[in-house]
Amino acid sequence: MQNIIVKVVIVVLKASRLSAAKLVEYVESILLKMIGNLSFPTPTPDLKTVALANEDFKTALSNAAQGSKAAKALVAVKRRELMLLLEPLRGYVQSTANNDAPTAEQVAISSGMFVKKMRPIPLRTFKVMNTITSGTVKLTCPKNKGDITFDYQYTTTPDDIKSYVSIGALPKVTRLIIKLTVGVKYSFRYSAINKDGQTDWSNVIVITVT
Repeated sequence: MQNIIVKVVIVVLKASRLSAAKLVEYVESILLKMIGNLSFPTPTPDLKTVALANEDFKTALSNAAQGSKAAKALVAVKRRELMLLLEPLRGYVQSTANNDAPTAEQVAISSGMFVKKMRPIPLRTFKVMNTITSGTVKLTCPKNKGDITFDYQYTTTPDDIKSYVSIGALPKVTRLIIKLTVGVKYSFRYSAINKDGQTDWSNVIVITVT
């Protein structure tokens, strides 16, 4: 199964409701914290471009103070141009921070942006039952809000993590595993995949196939 990177933190800007003057200060703060920050070696877009856009916005504000209609209209244009740069920069900070789960929050905050913590995804329970068909087992798991697909794994040697066999992710919560060896103990577990990535594997259920 393809590995999925689980987001540890979500980075947010909180810039949409800032006044023009406060937005300029906020961007200056971000630039101050990101320039030379070793956690962000290759900012996208580059910080020089963001700085120039912020200066253009600042200049537009100054010109608008004179009351010209055209000058005031330019403020909105320059603000939008600045925000269009900040959004991909936010995405860069988020993806870079989430490269290392233990330090994700600390790294993200060091950018001067804000962090919205992810809700922890609880371990899940599920049911594993023999069916009337010999060698066939039925697995059923609960579907929580936001779940998209589900994957099941099984093994006869649970102490060996690498021995687990995946049956593939599908949107079905109920699956059948066929042609198992009768009389042998199998260990089963499952994981859900949602918009935030892949959940932890569930508790293991062990049954003897009949």
